[in-house]
Amino acid sequence: MKTSLIVGMGIGNLYAKVLESLGYGVVTVDSDPSKGADFLTVDAAIEECRMFDTVHICTPNFTHEDIARKLAPVSKIVFIEKPGVINSKAWIKLITDFPQTRFMMVKNNMWRSNISELKELASKAKTVNIEWTRKNCIPSPGSWFTTRKLAFGGVSRDLMPHLLSLYIAMNPTWRADKPNGQASMQSWLLEDIDSTDYGTVNPAGTYDVDDQCHIRFVNKWRCIANWRSMTYENSAIEFIMQDNTVERFELGWCPEDAYQAMIKDAVDNVDNYQFWLNQFDIDTWIHEQIENI
Repeated sequence: MKTSLIVGMGIGNLYAKVLESLGYGVVTVDSDPSKGADFLTVDAAIEECRMFDTVHICTPNFTHEDIARKLAPVSKIVFIEKPGVINSKAWIKLITDFPQTRFMMVKNNMWRSNISELKELASKAKTVNIEWTRKNCIPSPGSWFTTRKLAFGGVSRDLMPHLLSLYIAMNPTWRADKPNGQASMQSWLLEDIDSTDYGTVNPAGTYDVDDQCHIRFVNKWRCIANWRSMTYENSAIEFIMQDNTVERFELGWCPEDAYQAMIKDAVDNVDNYQFWLNQFDIDTWIHEQIENI
């Protein structure tokens, strides 16, 4: 039986469900005793289990790299939740420092079962808008999520990696289609925010990150992310066809079978050098885009 370690039991609970459905043995770590994890520290999990087939790092952004470095010597594959690490330079160094370990930024949307259908629509469209705009969904304003030194950025680090991974999955020429317009902005102050649909508001905390951003590419693609429009929601891919008709695909939350497919594909290809070279190329590129918004 393959053994998987999950560090961080927020979204980590979803990974536990997915991994158990794949027949993997699951070991969990969370420093908060109320989360009911198997271990409170990574060190304790390593001492008990020694080696892991997959590791899933689901902790606050600023902790990702340290945890990945600690676990790399005892892991075959390390999945790191978006946005990976602080920047592309740190990502490259992490991978080169541990050549025997496979690393992947989580890009579950690339393994959606209908990607081929979306790719076909994109090939026929004259414009493709990939948008994730929420009416009032800043994650826990005043927490580490909205503190730049801990999260590295706001919506550009939280949602934009998902949109960019979809852009790559649907666009065979993604490498050639250079960005030709990108921007991020902070539209709100902490004192403006008295509620959120995601978490709770800490009025005594910090809010110094971007809450909306976009990237346009020289071809027909545009990625738009916004935590808090206060007027509308639009989480969809819109394909504007040659006759100006619009085909829409509602994104919603990524289905569990996409997580399953991502993990299974990585495990099946653990010894496939070309597979991991491609992951490195994609993950480094995504880091470069979000650090330059």
